[in-house]
Amino acid sequence: MPAADLSAPRPRTPSPARVAKYETERAALMRAAFELIGRNGSRATSVHDILDATGLSTRTFYRHFRSKDELVVAMYRVDSDRVTASLVAAVDAAPTPLDALDAWIGAYLDIAYDARRIRHARVLSSPEVASAEGFDAAHVEGSAAQRAPLVDALRRGRADGSLPAAQPEADAFAIQAVVVAHLRSRMERDGTLTRGEAHAYVVDLFRRALA
Repeated sequence: MPAADLSAPRPRTPSPARVAKYETERAALMRAAFELIGRNGSRATSVHDILDATGLSTRTFYRHFRSKDELVVAMYRVDSDRVTASLVAAVDAAPTPLDALDAWIGAYLDIAYDARRIRHARVLSSPEVASAEGFDAAHVEGSAAQRAPLVDALRRGRADGSLPAAQPEADAFAIQAVVVAHLRSRMERDGTLTRGEAHAYVVDLFRRALA
């Protein structure tokens, strides 16, 4: 076995202060991009616009992101991971598979009926975000992660007999599609159902289908 090259420089570990600085910079870039994309409508947001809004340098931007598309996809992943965490927590807190089905639907619908979160959803589903290189893969990955706790709940329901007709993978996909349709309706401001009505309808629809 060859001897280790003790003369080779070791990678430097950034100090806690530098790590905090980098995290602050990254958050500021994503926050500015989010605000500008939400405000600009059909006009594309540029890296220059983002730097102008943050007061950060070009060098700082490229320390964190190789392109605006990479920044946009990172924004999407952060929000998607946050949604996934809320769905996992809701399902984990439910005592039975039926309750978990109810909780997953409710936690997803919370996005549609919260003013701040629906604003996030509008930005992250905008053409500018959706056209970013790498977005499609991130979207597929994020959607699958969000379905995962529901798939697990449906498997448990099938196993214990509370959801005997469940086909976990296919049914989770269908449930997600219906809830996302409610979300899109709210994003387009044409939804007429209250949160309670939407929740009750979707839960009843799939409880009857899976029983």
